[in-house]
Amino acid sequence: MTDSSISILRAGAARLRRGGLWVIFALVLMIPKVNRLRRRRRAWNLIRILMVIAGAAMILLGLTRGHVVTWLITGVLVLLFGLLLSAERREISIDARAKELGALITVDGGRYIDAAGNRHRSKLFVGPDRLWALDSALHVLLEIPLTQVRTLVVEPSGTGWSFRVDGEKTKAEFIYEGSFAQHLADVAEATVRSRLNRELPVLR
Repeated sequence: MTDSSISILRAGAARLRRGGLWVIFALVLMIPKVNRLRRRRRAWNLIRILMVIAGAAMILLGLTRGHVVTWLITGVLVLLFGLLLSAERREISIDARAKELGALITVDGGRYIDAAGNRHRSKLFVGPDRLWALDSALHVLLEIPLTQVRTLVVEPSGTGWSFRVDGEKTKAEFIYEGSFAQHLADVAEATVRSRLNRELPVLR
């Protein structure tokens, strides 16, 4: 191999390295923008559809032009990127949800029993004038104005403990199980009681 051939190979390798570094640098700069786009579900899903179409077109172009490797690899990468990178799930924290509702305190709600007798893992959000029971996805299962609360009862229930909130229009029961069942039920009862107005009838 002549010196000129070696020089050409070295120059090509240097250009390839520089090109690779530029690609990596561009990808790093794009990450924050991609993350922002992923939070906009509709816009990101439209981009994904376009990427899938573009990737499929590149693969088809590579096949029709005699298996051009560059087109095939690029098309596969773009297609996989569009298929696998879904929109970012918006997960709300308990603190953010409490702020959204205007709740002051959150406590374990055990398992809330709905009107159909189904049990839902729940958390109690207690506000200045309202009580909410939310499920594990932080969707509202129950909402009771504290002015309507008439009795709060903690009592044994089977192998666990029950915390019951009886109001003028709504009755709610929360079942706690496990070693700390009574303690958790007492904490929930004390928390709700602490927010009740003093003018309400005496609670037992």
